[in-house]
Amino acid sequence: MDFSELAQIAISKISGFADNANLRHFWVYVLCGMSIAIVAHRLGGDDRRFHSVFFKKEVWGSRSAFIDYVILLLNPIIFVFALDWIVNTLWKLTPVVADGIRSLGADLQSEGGSVWVAVALTVTLYVVNDFMRWWMHYLQHKVPFLWEFHKIHHSAEHLNFATAERHHPFDAVFFGFGAVGAAAIVNGVFIGLFGDHLTAYQIGGANVIFFGSNLIGGVLRHSPIWVSYGPRIEKWLISPAMHQIHHSSDPKHWDKNMGGGLAVWDRMGGTLYVPKGREDLQFGIGPETEDYRTLYGVYVEPLMKAARIFQRS
Repeated sequence: MDFSELAQIAISKISGFADNANLRHFWVYVLCGMSIAIVAHRLGGDDRRFHSVFFKKEVWGSRSAFIDYVILLLNPIIFVFALDWIVNTLWKLTPVVADGIRSLGADLQSEGGSVWVAVALTVTLYVVNDFMRWWMHYLQHKVPFLWEFHKIHHSAEHLNFATAERHHPFDAVFFGFGAVGAAAIVNGVFIGLFGDHLTAYQIGGANVIFFGSNLIGGVLRHSPIWVSYGPRIEKWLISPAMHQIHHSSDPKHWDKNMGGGLAVWDRMGGTLYVPKGREDLQFGIGPETEDYRTLYGVYVEPLMKAARIFQRS
């Protein structure tokens, strides 16, 4: 595979972001998010013009943003050799699990065409995926070896849409392993019980619940606009403002709001932080942020630090 082929892969992957409803950069989510951002900015009492906040130079033109863009270009190439293979391999769990269920004598295939079974699959896939997102994220923060790689995401000093893809390849592979593996197992259980003609309800290829949750500002989780749902709702749903708090460099915000969509996992795990009002935030990981302002720092430094942890254990 030569350089031109790798470049084509990167371009196709990046261009696919806006057309993939399973990613928060799907064009429908972006349009809805921008509309919500404008309304939230006007209702939030900020005297500054919207464009002076959202399109601020530091947000889109800083060194931190430049690193975001480079990662956005390089990671798809790296994933061709790692993540894509892992994902395809994990999906092979589905028939294995289905066969295992059938071998136990479970047979509910007469219910396979039921609307309620399809609804149950849709809800189960979303809830299990959302829990796995929280749990894997929790491990990324609490296990020192994993944290060395996850620091890359938190080293962003400004949040823009590209920051959502700011991950060390190892970090992304670890996260994807858990999320895809869980989905493959859930599908296998339902296929084993109800037959292989059962499908979850989707819009544009995305779980309908995930689709709906992203219509209310999912893309704004990595943006300079504060969008809060209010304390009552934020006990149940993670708002863009709550995820921005998760990126805060303030120690009182560390390891808080690790959930993807539902806030219940953070509430159960003691990691929920519901803001009482707008908070002024600085992003990054303190003085160590400086270590990740170069490509060497982003791709190599985590490997060196993780290796030292491994050697000490």
